[in-house]
Amino acid sequence: MKIAVIVLACLLATVACAPAQRALTDDLDDFVELLPLEDLLELALRYLVNDKEIQQVLLYLQGDEFSAVWDQFFALPAVRDLLNYLEAAGVPAYDSLNSVADFLGLTPLKPSVRSLRSGGLNGLLEEAIALLPLDELEALFQKKLQTSAEFKALFEKLQNFEHKQLVDLYEKSPEVQNLVRKLRGLGVDVDHIVQAVKDFFGWN
Repeated sequence: MKIAVIVLACLLATVACAPAQRALTDDLDDFVELLPLEDLLELALRYLVNDKEIQQVLLYLQGDEFSAVWDQFFALPAVRDLLNYLEAAGVPAYDSLNSVADFLGLTPLKPSVRSLRSGGLNGLLEEAIALLPLDELEALFQKKLQTSAEFKALFEKLQNFEHKQLVDLYEKSPEVQNLVRKLRGLGVDVDHIVQAVKDFFGWN
């Protein structure tokens, strides 16, 4: 699920620099405006500088094994289709993801068209979640589903995502399996995260 976290982070960063037009980007901008971006950035930098576990995770993400996971994930036709959908909607998803690829030394993508615990990856995630206005985000999400045809279309696109390709990648890729084992070794409840994503998009 680390790759999913990175993709979501990329898309959030993408929205911040999206072109000004009344479209899907404006809906996503409304969500970004609710996020304490400066606090989240400060939190991430603090962990990156001071937390050895986070530093080890970063080194792993810069290694050959995660590079293989990255290539396999973005080779999936369903993933490419989603990225192309976002690009067509005015969200520069490829540019944002390639900024991450450049930072980590991964293969660039080419378009087809406050402390809760004392550190570690779980500590970072828990503190980040604690900074988010979850009730406001949920209320805005429900409002957008009812009032924005563009946002509803995006959510339906995600609901109809060919998730079996992700299942096959998860089950058949040795690199992905090793990544999952490493995350579990770091105390990340991978199964809970996977199930939460499946429940949210109705992929069960």
